[in-house]
Amino acid sequence: MLAITRAAVVLGSTQAQDIVNVDRANDQGFDVVRRRSGGGIVILQPHDHVWIDVTVPRGHPLWHDDVERATWWVGEVWCDVLQQVDATHSWWVHRNKLAASALERSVCFAAVGPGEVLRSESGSGSGKKVVGISQRRTKDAARFQCTLFRAIDIALHESLLAVAVPTTLRDACGVGDALDDAGHRAATALATKLG
Repeated sequence: MLAITRAAVVLGSTQAQDIVNVDRANDQGFDVVRRRSGGGIVILQPHDHVWIDVTVPRGHPLWHDDVERATWWVGEVWCDVLQQVDATHSWWVHRNKLAASALERSVCFAAVGPGEVLRSESGSGSGKKVVGISQRRTKDAARFQCTLFRAIDIALHESLLAVAVPTTLRDACGVGDALDDAGHRAATALATKLG
């Protein structure tokens, strides 16, 4: 499990920096940095999220050549953990392709991709994204970067981005006070699964 000491706006590997209001971000104490994995912007602040990286080497029983299916087991572990810390909701893994507009892909939690975890909304047949997963692959390994938030701060996104904030970002949520418990349980569960 990774922890940060400074606030940051983290760009996905292919994103242009001009989608962030860099001056405003710097004025508010946010570094603007880039990760090597794909996906959209993630805004991080100390104590507001859990970030866990998982690396699966080629040849490991959890390795899968299919980029989409490769994430499913990660999402399943998160679902088990979230069910332990919040049994009042149902949790499920998105097992379809990323289907999102360019604007929705610009912000990580505004789109839902393979392996990511959603919280079912009672009787609606839909869900709110709770766990984001990005992936970076080489010929030797796959690295999954997983993020879970205490809350999704729409106003902060609107303040720091130089593009419109996708309305679908409101379809994401955090886990509130269950964050720390979920993070510790997930780190242990993912390590156990890796063997």
